[in-house]
Amino acid sequence: MSKENKKIIQEAIDLINQRNKHLDKNIRNEKFKKMAQTPYYFYRGTNFLFWNHIVKNKLIEQLNNKETQTWIQADLHAYNYGIYDNEKGELVYGLNDFDESCLGDFRFDLWRMAASMILIAYENGFTDKLIIRSFTDAFVNGYLSVIDNYRLNGNEILYHVTKENAFGKLDEVLEQTEKKESRKEMLKKWTKHENENLQFDLSYTKLAGISEEKKEEIKKAMIEYQNTLNKHNFPDNYFEVIDVAQRISSGTGSYGTPRYYILIQGTGGKHEQRILDAKFQYKPCAYDFLGKEYQQVHDARFVNEGQRHKEAYLALSAKNDPHLGWIKLSEGVFSMRERSPFKSYFPTELLNTEKRFTKLALQWGSILAQAHIKGKAEFALSKELGQAIKSKNKFSEELYNTAFQFANYNNIVYKGFLNKFFLDE
Repeated sequence: MSKENKKIIQEAIDLINQRNKHLDKNIRNEKFKKMAQTPYYFYRGTNFLFWNHIVKNKLIEQLNNKETQTWIQADLHAYNYGIYDNEKGELVYGLNDFDESCLGDFRFDLWRMAASMILIAYENGFTDKLIIRSFTDAFVNGYLSVIDNYRLNGNEILYHVTKENAFGKLDEVLEQTEKKESRKEMLKKWTKHENENLQFDLSYTKLAGISEEKKEEIKKAMIEYQNTLNKHNFPDNYFEVIDVAQRISSGTGSYGTPRYYILIQGTGGKHEQRILDAKFQYKPCAYDFLGKEYQQVHDARFVNEGQRHKEAYLALSAKNDPHLGWIKLSEGVFSMRERSPFKSYFPTELLNTEKRFTKLALQWGSILAQAHIKGKAEFALSKELGQAIKSKNKFSEELYNTAFQFANYNNIVYKGFLNKFFLDE
Protein backbone atom coordinates (compact mmCIF):
# COMPACT_ATOMS: atom_id res chain seq x y z
CA MET A 1 0.00 0.00 0.00
CA SER A 2 1.32 3.44 -0.91
CA LYS A 3 2.20 6.02 1.75
CA GLU A 4 -0.49 8.31 0.33
CA ASN A 5 -3.20 5.66 0.73
CA LYS A 6 -2.01 4.86 4.26
CA LYS A 7 -2.33 8.55 5.12
CA ILE A 8 -5.80 8.75 3.53
CA ILE A 9 -6.99 5.68 5.43
CA GLN A 10 -5.61 6.84 8.78
CA GLU A 11 -7.28 10.25 8.46
CA ALA A 12 -10.58 8.52 7.62
CA ILE A 13 -10.26 6.05 10.51
CA ASP A 14 -9.60 8.96 12.88
CA LEU A 15 -12.77 10.68 11.64
CA ILE A 16 -14.80 7.47 11.94
CA ASN A 17 -13.68 7.06 15.55
CA GLN A 18 -14.34 10.70 16.35
CA ARG A 19 -17.83 10.74 14.82
CA ASN A 20 -18.88 7.55 16.62
CA LYS A 21 -17.26 8.10 20.04
CA HIS A 22 -20.62 9.11 21.58
CA LEU A 23 -22.04 5.62 20.98
CA ASP A 24 -22.07 2.86 23.55
CA LYS A 25 -19.30 0.34 22.73
CA ASN A 26 -21.73 -2.49 21.88
CA ILE A 27 -23.86 -0.27 19.64
CA ARG A 28 -20.74 1.09 17.94
CA ASN A 29 -19.57 -2.47 17.24
CA GLU A 30 -22.98 -3.36 15.79
CA LYS A 31 -22.90 -0.27 13.60
CA PHE A 32 -19.38 -1.06 12.35
CA LYS A 33 -20.44 -4.64 11.50
CA LYS A 34 -23.31 -3.23 9.47
CA MET A 35 -20.96 -0.83 7.67
CA ALA A 36 -18.53 -3.68 6.96
CA GLN A 37 -21.05 -5.64 4.84
CA THR A 38 -20.26 -3.93 1.52
CA PRO A 39 -18.60 -0.73 0.23
CA TYR A 40 -22.09 0.68 -0.31
CA TYR A 41 -23.14 0.02 3.30
CA PHE A 42 -19.91 1.69 4.38
CA TYR A 43 -20.79 4.69 2.18
CA ARG A 44 -24.20 4.97 3.85
CA GLY A 45 -22.62 4.98 7.31
CA THR A 46 -19.94 7.61 6.65
CA ASN A 47 -21.58 10.72 5.21
CA PHE A 48 -19.03 12.85 7.08
CA LEU A 49 -16.22 11.37 4.94
CA PHE A 50 -17.97 12.71 1.84
CA TRP A 51 -18.16 16.23 3.25
CA ASN A 52 -14.58 16.15 4.50
CA HIS A 53 -13.35 14.92 1.12
CA ILE A 54 -15.44 17.25 -1.05
CA VAL A 55 -14.62 20.50 0.74
CA LYS A 56 -10.91 19.69 0.41
CA ASN A 57 -11.12 18.86 -3.29
CA LYS A 58 -13.48 21.57 -4.51
CA LEU A 59 -13.22 25.33 -4.34
CA ILE A 60 -15.51 25.83 -1.37
CA GLU A 61 -15.82 29.55 -2.09
CA GLN A 62 -17.64 28.73 -5.34
CA LEU A 63 -19.96 26.35 -3.48
CA ASN A 64 -20.95 29.02 -0.95
CA ASN A 65 -22.63 31.03 -3.69
CA LYS A 66 -26.11 31.91 -2.37
CA GLU A 67 -27.54 31.84 -5.90
CA THR A 68 -26.86 28.11 -6.20
CA GLN A 69 -28.12 27.24 -2.72
CA THR A 70 -31.39 25.48 -2.03
CA TRP A 71 -32.59 22.93 0.48
CA ILE A 72 -30.54 19.80 -0.12
CA GLN A 73 -30.99 16.28 1.21
CA ALA A 74 -27.24 16.28 2.06
CA ASP A 75 -26.87 12.50 2.56
CA LEU A 76 -28.26 11.37 -0.75
CA HIS A 77 -28.15 7.75 -1.87
CA ALA A 78 -30.62 5.30 -3.37
CA TYR A 79 -32.16 4.31 -0.03
CA ASN A 80 -32.90 7.90 0.88
CA TYR A 81 -35.47 7.77 -1.89
CA GLY A 82 -38.50 5.81 -0.75
CA ILE A 83 -42.17 4.94 -1.11
CA TYR A 84 -44.78 6.51 1.17
CA ASP A 85 -48.31 7.88 1.05
CA ASN A 86 -49.02 11.57 0.53
CA GLU A 87 -51.87 13.57 2.07
CA LYS A 88 -54.19 12.42 -0.75
CA GLY A 89 -53.53 8.78 0.07
CA GLU A 90 -51.55 8.23 -3.13
CA LEU A 91 -48.31 6.26 -3.04
CA VAL A 92 -45.38 8.39 -4.16
CA TYR A 93 -41.67 7.75 -4.68
CA GLY A 94 -39.50 10.59 -3.47
CA LEU A 95 -36.90 11.83 -1.00
CA ASN A 96 -37.70 10.39 2.42
CA ASP A 97 -34.94 11.15 4.96
CA PHE A 98 -34.16 14.68 6.14
CA ASP A 99 -31.96 14.19 9.22
CA GLU A 100 -28.93 15.65 7.40
CA SER A 101 -30.83 18.13 5.25
CA CYS A 102 -29.68 21.73 5.19
CA LEU A 103 -29.24 24.70 2.89
CA GLY A 104 -26.38 24.20 0.46
CA ASP A 105 -25.18 24.11 -3.12
CA PHE A 106 -27.32 21.85 -5.32
CA ARG A 107 -24.21 20.04 -6.61
CA PHE A 108 -23.55 18.38 -3.24
CA ASP A 109 -26.67 16.22 -3.72
CA LEU A 110 -25.79 15.45 -7.33
CA TRP A 111 -22.25 14.36 -6.51
CA ARG A 112 -23.23 12.22 -3.54
CA MET A 113 -26.06 10.48 -5.37
CA ALA A 114 -23.87 9.84 -8.42
CA ALA A 115 -21.17 8.29 -6.21
CA SER A 116 -23.79 6.00 -4.67
CA MET A 117 -24.91 4.99 -8.17
CA ILE A 118 -21.36 4.03 -9.09
CA LEU A 119 -21.07 1.87 -5.94
CA ILE A 120 -24.43 0.20 -6.68
CA ALA A 121 -23.29 -0.46 -10.25
CA TYR A 122 -20.13 -2.16 -8.95
CA GLU A 123 -22.20 -4.20 -6.50
CA ASN A 124 -24.53 -5.33 -9.27
CA GLY A 125 -21.70 -6.54 -11.50
CA PHE A 126 -21.24 -3.59 -13.88
CA THR A 127 -17.55 -3.05 -14.65
CA ASP A 128 -17.49 -1.12 -17.94
CA LYS A 129 -16.81 2.55 -17.13
CA LEU A 130 -18.69 3.72 -20.23
CA ILE A 131 -21.82 1.89 -19.10
CA ILE A 132 -21.52 3.27 -15.56
CA ARG A 133 -20.99 6.73 -17.02
CA SER A 134 -24.21 6.29 -19.01
CA PHE A 135 -26.08 5.80 -15.71
CA THR A 136 -24.79 9.04 -14.20
CA ASP A 137 -25.45 10.80 -17.54
CA ALA A 138 -29.09 9.64 -17.35
CA PHE A 139 -29.29 11.00 -13.80
CA VAL A 140 -27.99 14.40 -15.00
CA ASN A 141 -30.37 14.36 -17.97
CA GLY A 142 -33.35 13.76 -15.68
CA TYR A 143 -32.23 16.55 -13.38
CA LEU A 144 -31.42 19.19 -16.00
CA SER A 145 -34.52 18.42 -18.08
CA VAL A 146 -36.75 19.37 -15.14
CA ILE A 147 -34.64 22.47 -14.43
CA ASP A 148 -34.82 23.54 -18.08
CA ASN A 149 -38.59 22.96 -18.22
CA TYR A 150 -39.04 24.96 -15.04
CA ARG A 151 -37.01 27.85 -16.46
CA LEU A 152 -39.29 27.84 -19.51
CA ASN A 153 -42.67 26.99 -18.00
CA GLY A 154 -42.62 27.55 -14.24
CA ASN A 155 -44.38 25.52 -11.57
CA GLU A 156 -46.83 23.77 -13.88
CA ILE A 157 -44.18 21.22 -14.87
CA LEU A 158 -43.67 19.97 -11.28
CA TYR A 159 -45.23 16.63 -10.36
CA HIS A 160 -44.87 13.68 -7.99
CA VAL A 161 -43.81 10.21 -9.14
CA THR A 162 -46.66 7.71 -8.65
CA LYS A 163 -47.51 4.33 -10.18
CA GLU A 164 -49.37 6.18 -12.95
CA ASN A 165 -46.29 7.99 -14.28
CA ALA A 166 -43.40 5.84 -13.00
CA PHE A 167 -41.63 3.50 -15.41
CA GLY A 168 -38.82 0.96 -15.74
CA LYS A 169 -39.82 -1.44 -12.89
CA LEU A 170 -40.53 1.40 -10.46
CA ASP A 171 -44.23 1.36 -11.42
CA GLU A 172 -44.38 -2.36 -10.57
CA VAL A 173 -42.67 -1.85 -7.20
CA LEU A 174 -45.13 0.94 -6.34
CA GLU A 175 -48.08 -1.25 -7.32
CA GLN A 176 -46.77 -4.22 -5.31
CA THR A 177 -46.25 -2.00 -2.26
CA GLU A 178 -49.81 -0.68 -2.51
CA LYS A 179 -51.19 -4.23 -2.62
CA LYS A 180 -49.25 -5.68 0.31
CA GLU A 181 -49.01 -2.69 2.70
CA SER A 182 -51.72 -0.88 4.68
CA ARG A 183 -52.27 0.70 8.06
CA LYS A 184 -53.80 -2.58 9.22
CA GLU A 185 -50.67 -4.49 8.22
CA MET A 186 -48.38 -1.89 9.81
CA LEU A 187 -50.20 -2.09 13.14
CA LYS A 188 -50.18 -5.90 12.94
CA LYS A 189 -46.40 -5.80 12.47
CA TRP A 190 -45.58 -3.38 15.30
CA THR A 191 -48.36 -3.87 17.87
CA LYS A 192 -50.38 -6.53 19.67
CA HIS A 193 -53.44 -6.75 21.90
CA GLU A 194 -52.78 -7.52 25.56
CA ASN A 195 -55.85 -7.89 27.80
CA GLU A 196 -57.86 -6.18 25.04
CA ASN A 197 -55.47 -3.20 25.09
CA LEU A 198 -53.40 -2.27 22.06
CA GLN A 199 -49.67 -1.86 22.75
CA PHE A 200 -46.32 -2.19 21.02
CA ASP A 201 -45.14 -5.76 20.51
CA LEU A 202 -41.78 -5.79 22.31
CA SER A 203 -41.01 -9.28 21.02
CA TYR A 204 -40.32 -7.65 17.65
CA THR A 205 -36.55 -7.32 17.25
CA LYS A 206 -36.72 -3.66 16.21
CA LEU A 207 -38.44 -2.51 19.40
CA ALA A 208 -37.38 -2.29 23.03
CA GLY A 209 -39.23 -1.33 26.18
CA ILE A 210 -38.67 1.89 28.12
CA SER A 211 -39.23 2.87 31.73
CA GLU A 212 -42.56 4.15 33.00
CA GLU A 213 -40.77 7.39 33.90
CA LYS A 214 -39.71 7.85 30.28
CA LYS A 215 -43.23 7.15 29.06
CA GLU A 216 -44.58 9.80 31.41
CA GLU A 217 -41.97 12.30 30.23
CA ILE A 218 -42.98 11.73 26.61
CA LYS A 219 -46.70 11.96 27.41
CA LYS A 220 -46.17 15.32 29.12
CA ALA A 221 -43.98 16.60 26.25
CA MET A 222 -46.75 15.82 23.74
CA ILE A 223 -48.61 18.99 24.75
CA GLU A 224 -45.71 21.25 23.78
CA TYR A 225 -45.11 19.15 20.66
CA GLN A 226 -48.58 20.02 19.38
CA ASN A 227 -47.61 23.71 19.45
CA THR A 228 -44.90 22.98 16.84
CA LEU A 229 -47.43 21.68 14.29
CA ASN A 230 -48.92 23.60 11.41
CA LYS A 231 -52.60 24.38 11.87
CA HIS A 232 -54.79 21.34 11.33
CA ASN A 233 -58.19 20.28 12.64
CA PHE A 234 -57.40 17.19 14.69
CA PRO A 235 -60.25 15.46 16.58
CA ASP A 236 -60.32 15.59 20.37
CA ASN A 237 -58.04 12.99 21.99
CA TYR A 238 -56.26 12.45 18.66
CA PHE A 239 -52.83 12.73 20.35
CA GLU A 240 -53.74 10.61 23.38
CA VAL A 241 -50.72 8.33 23.91
CA ILE A 242 -51.54 4.62 23.99
CA ASP A 243 -47.98 3.29 24.27
CA VAL A 244 -44.33 4.21 23.69
CA ALA A 245 -41.36 2.01 22.73
CA GLN A 246 -37.74 2.53 21.79
CA ARG A 247 -36.97 2.02 18.10
CA ILE A 248 -33.69 0.14 17.73
CA SER A 249 -31.45 -1.30 14.99
CA SER A 250 -32.50 1.29 12.40
CA GLY A 251 -30.50 2.99 9.69
CA THR A 252 -26.80 2.81 8.95
CA GLY A 253 -25.36 6.30 9.40
CA SER A 254 -27.94 7.00 12.12
CA TYR A 255 -27.53 3.61 13.81
CA GLY A 256 -27.66 4.11 17.58
CA THR A 257 -29.39 7.49 17.38
CA PRO A 258 -32.02 7.82 20.17
CA ARG A 259 -35.44 7.13 18.68
CA TYR A 260 -38.94 6.37 19.94
CA TYR A 261 -42.16 5.12 18.38
CA ILE A 262 -45.26 6.70 19.94
CA LEU A 263 -48.62 5.00 19.41
CA ILE A 264 -51.47 7.53 19.52
CA GLN A 265 -55.24 7.25 19.35
CA GLY A 266 -55.59 8.91 15.93
CA THR A 267 -59.10 9.25 14.54
CA GLY A 268 -60.36 6.38 16.65
CA GLY A 269 -61.81 3.06 15.59
CA LYS A 270 -60.13 -0.11 14.39
CA HIS A 271 -56.82 0.33 12.56
CA GLU A 272 -57.04 4.12 12.84
CA GLN A 273 -54.24 4.57 15.36
CA ARG A 274 -51.09 6.39 14.25
CA ILE A 275 -47.45 5.65 14.98
CA LEU A 276 -45.36 8.79 15.45
CA ASP A 277 -41.61 8.56 14.87
CA ALA A 278 -39.54 10.68 17.28
CA LYS A 279 -35.85 10.82 16.31
CA PHE A 280 -33.05 12.75 18.00
CA GLN A 281 -31.67 15.46 15.73
CA TYR A 282 -27.97 16.30 15.67
CA LYS A 283 -26.62 19.16 13.63
CA PRO A 284 -26.24 18.03 10.00
CA CYS A 285 -22.83 16.74 8.86
CA ALA A 286 -22.40 19.66 6.49
CA TYR A 287 -22.42 22.07 9.44
CA ASP A 288 -19.02 20.86 10.63
CA PHE A 289 -17.34 21.21 7.23
CA LEU A 290 -18.69 24.35 5.54
CA GLY A 291 -16.98 26.95 7.73
CA LYS A 292 -17.76 29.43 10.50
CA GLU A 293 -19.78 31.82 8.34
CA TYR A 294 -22.08 28.97 7.28
CA GLN A 295 -22.45 27.89 10.92
CA GLN A 296 -23.36 31.42 12.04
CA VAL A 297 -26.08 31.69 9.39
CA HIS A 298 -27.41 28.24 10.31
CA ASP A 299 -27.51 29.00 14.05
CA ALA A 300 -29.23 32.34 13.50
CA ARG A 301 -31.91 30.82 11.27
CA PHE A 302 -33.02 27.79 13.30
CA VAL A 303 -34.33 27.72 16.88
CA ASN A 304 -33.20 24.09 17.10
CA GLU A 305 -32.48 21.11 14.85
CA GLY A 306 -36.09 19.95 15.10
CA GLN A 307 -37.17 23.15 13.38
CA ARG A 308 -34.48 22.64 10.72
CA HIS A 309 -35.73 19.10 10.11
CA LYS A 310 -39.33 20.31 9.80
CA GLU A 311 -38.43 23.05 7.30
CA ALA A 312 -36.33 20.59 5.28
CA TYR A 313 -39.12 18.02 5.21
CA LEU A 314 -41.68 20.58 4.04
CA ALA A 315 -39.26 21.86 1.40
CA LEU A 316 -38.11 18.52 -0.05
CA SER A 317 -40.76 15.89 0.61
CA ALA A 318 -43.68 14.93 -1.60
CA LYS A 319 -45.83 14.70 1.53
CA ASN A 320 -47.25 17.49 3.69
CA ASP A 321 -47.40 15.54 6.96
CA PRO A 322 -49.68 17.31 9.49
CA HIS A 323 -47.85 15.46 12.31
CA LEU A 324 -44.56 17.15 11.42
CA GLY A 325 -42.97 19.02 14.30
CA TRP A 326 -40.54 18.44 17.14
CA ILE A 327 -40.57 17.30 20.74
CA LYS A 328 -38.21 18.24 23.57
CA LEU A 329 -37.05 15.42 25.86
CA SER A 330 -34.30 15.10 28.44
CA GLU A 331 -31.86 13.90 25.74
CA GLY A 332 -32.52 16.96 23.57
CA VAL A 333 -34.72 17.85 20.58
CA PHE A 334 -36.36 15.10 18.51
CA SER A 335 -38.03 15.49 15.13
CA MET A 336 -41.57 14.13 14.98
CA ARG A 337 -43.35 12.74 11.96
CA GLU A 338 -45.88 10.03 11.19
CA ARG A 339 -44.56 6.61 10.24
CA SER A 340 -46.09 5.87 6.84
CA PRO A 341 -48.00 2.57 6.60
CA PHE A 342 -46.46 2.18 3.14
CA LYS A 343 -42.84 2.83 4.08
CA SER A 344 -40.76 0.96 1.50
CA TYR A 345 -37.83 1.26 -0.91
CA PHE A 346 -36.82 0.27 -4.42
CA PRO A 347 -34.54 -2.78 -3.98
CA THR A 348 -31.28 -1.85 -5.75
CA GLU A 349 -30.51 -5.49 -6.54
CA LEU A 350 -33.23 -5.18 -9.19
CA LEU A 351 -30.98 -2.76 -11.10
CA ASN A 352 -29.31 -5.66 -12.87
CA THR A 353 -29.81 -4.53 -16.46
CA GLU A 354 -28.62 -1.39 -18.24
CA LYS A 355 -32.17 -0.49 -19.20
CA ARG A 356 -33.57 -0.68 -15.67
CA PHE A 357 -30.66 1.24 -14.19
CA THR A 358 -30.90 3.97 -16.82
CA LYS A 359 -34.65 4.41 -16.39
CA LEU A 360 -34.48 4.69 -12.62
CA ALA A 361 -31.49 7.05 -12.87
CA LEU A 362 -33.59 9.38 -15.03
CA GLN A 363 -36.33 9.37 -12.40
CA TRP A 364 -33.86 9.89 -9.54
CA GLY A 365 -32.65 12.99 -11.36
CA SER A 366 -36.09 14.41 -12.07
CA ILE A 367 -37.31 13.79 -8.51
CA LEU A 368 -34.25 15.53 -7.08
CA ALA A 369 -34.65 18.54 -9.37
CA GLN A 370 -38.30 18.95 -8.39
CA ALA A 371 -37.38 18.73 -4.70
CA HIS A 372 -34.64 21.33 -5.14
CA ILE A 373 -37.03 23.67 -6.95
CA LYS A 374 -39.66 23.18 -4.24
CA GLY A 375 -36.94 23.96 -1.69
CA LYS A 376 -35.98 27.27 -3.28
CA ALA A 377 -37.23 28.00 -6.76
CA GLU A 378 -34.87 30.94 -7.48
CA PHE A 379 -31.79 28.71 -7.52
CA ALA A 380 -33.05 27.08 -10.75
CA LEU A 381 -32.61 30.45 -12.49
CA SER A 382 -28.96 30.80 -11.47
CA LYS A 383 -26.25 31.46 -14.03
CA GLU A 384 -24.49 28.18 -13.15
CA LEU A 385 -27.56 26.08 -13.98
CA GLY A 386 -28.07 27.99 -17.22
CA GLN A 387 -24.50 27.14 -18.18
CA ALA A 388 -25.01 23.50 -17.14
CA ILE A 389 -28.01 23.20 -19.45
CA LYS A 390 -26.09 24.76 -22.36
CA SER A 391 -22.99 22.61 -21.71
CA LYS A 392 -24.63 19.42 -20.49
CA ASN A 393 -21.77 17.15 -21.61
CA LYS A 394 -19.20 19.21 -19.71
CA PHE A 395 -21.42 19.30 -16.61
CA SER A 396 -22.01 15.53 -16.82
CA GLU A 397 -18.31 14.86 -17.16
CA GLU A 398 -17.46 16.95 -14.10
CA LEU A 399 -20.16 15.19 -12.09
CA TYR A 400 -18.96 11.73 -13.16
CA ASN A 401 -15.32 12.53 -12.43
CA THR A 402 -16.15 13.93 -8.98
CA ALA A 403 -18.38 10.96 -8.14
CA PHE A 404 -15.94 8.38 -9.56
CA GLN A 405 -13.08 9.89 -7.56
CA PHE A 406 -15.10 9.71 -4.36
CA ALA A 407 -16.34 6.17 -5.05
CA ASN A 408 -12.72 5.06 -5.42
CA TYR A 409 -11.77 6.93 -2.24
CA ASN A 410 -14.68 5.19 -0.47
CA ASN A 411 -13.42 1.77 -1.60
CA ILE A 412 -9.84 2.46 -0.48
CA VAL A 413 -11.02 3.59 2.95
CA TYR A 414 -13.47 0.67 3.18
CA LYS A 415 -10.61 -1.82 2.80
CA GLY A 416 -8.61 0.07 5.44
CA PHE A 417 -11.68 0.02 7.72
CA LEU A 418 -11.98 -3.76 7.37
CA ASN A 419 -8.29 -4.23 8.10
CA LYS A 420 -8.42 -1.98 11.15
CA PHE A 421 -11.57 -3.23 12.84
CA PHE A 422 -12.07 -6.79 11.64
CA LEU A 423 -9.10 -8.47 9.93
CA ASP A 424 -6.52 -7.54 12.56
CA GLU A 425 -8.47 -9.21 15.34
